[in-house]
Amino acid sequence: MKFLKKDLLILVIPVIIMFIIMPFLPDKIPMQWNLEGEVNWYLDKELSFLLGLIPFVIYELWKIRHKDK
Repeated sequence: MKFLKKDLLILVIPVIIMFIIMPFLPDKIPMQWNLEGEVNWYLDKELSFLLGLIPFVIYELWKIRHKDK
C-alpha cells in the first residue's frame, strides 16, 4: 500500500486544527449528554488534542486489517 500526500493531509489537518482552537476552548468540554439534556461527562481542555488523533488511529487500524491484501 502506497502512502500518498493526500493521506498525510487528511491525517495532519485535524491535529493542526485542534492545536489552533485549543486556546479558545473552555476548561471542560461536554462530551456526552443524557436524555434530560444534562452532561454525563466532560473532557479536560488539555486532553482535547486527542480528538485530533482519531484519524491516525483509524488509519493505522485500517492498514493493519488490509495488510495482507
